[in-house]
Amino acid sequence: MRRCYNCECEIPPETEHYIIDGEGYCTDCVESKPYTAYNYYIDGEYAGCSEDDTVSHVEAYEDEYEIEEVNPQ
Repeated sequence: MRRCYNCECEIPPETEHYIIDGEGYCTDCVESKPYTAYNYYIDGEYAGCSEDDTVSHVEAYEDEYEIEEVNPQ
């Protein structure tokens, strides 16, 4: 017999449930919220994910662009 790790209610066979860190939880104890993650590709090659720290999307108002001054000689 499978029991919820949190509330100890029985989880019958072939019933929707969650496994978190190897422990079973019933759907009443787990709150799930949908979210969107993005995978980024350059020329078809994986470049990163929106959940990684390696890729960040910069909005126009967040851009810290510095103009280099060219000294004509």
